[in-house]
Amino acid sequence: MASRNATGTATVHAVALVALLAAGCGQAAPAPDFTVRGVGVLVRSDAPFTAQPDLAQRIESTLEASLAYWGGSFEQVAGMTVTLDGARYVQCGGVPGAIGCYDGDIRVSTGDLGSAYACVEQTALVHEVGHAVIGDREHADPRWMDFEAVAAALDGRSGYDGEALTDCRLALSVWRHPPCRQ
Repeated sequence: MASRNATGTATVHAVALVALLAAGCGQAAPAPDFTVRGVGVLVRSDAPFTAQPDLAQRIESTLEASLAYWGGSFEQVAGMTVTLDGARYVQCGGVPGAIGCYDGDIRVSTGDLGSAYACVEQTALVHEVGHAVIGDREHADPRWMDFEAVAAALDGRSGYDGEALTDCRLALSVWRHPPCRQ
């Protein structure tokens, strides 16, 4: 009986180990739709700008202007993924109502208050690059309330409304964040 018990216990342990290994594997992260200077980009949106042939160049130039503003480099964001999400809000560690998130990767909504942005520059990408470069979860750095320099670098671009070109008007309020109070 002792040997049968040992065999039964060994079988239970083997089954438990297989189940544990299978659970630990999880699902693989989705492959990016394209890569810009080492940054993977996932498009999970049907906002008109996401279907334009210049999307990769626009993301690259927006990242470039953002990195210059925050004092960062492409080396700091290489290996990250930027997800353009069509949902009004993105998941961000239980923070309700987030239109952008950085948690090792960047997710930004492509539509604020239910209407699609006309261009990637209007999203919270500039803001989230700041978190990727300087951290600062409390938004204590005074640059969170400025953004004039990066806005000037991105100003004058066209946007897309699905039918034709339109203005890509930047609203700095999408990027700004007053310091958090404790």
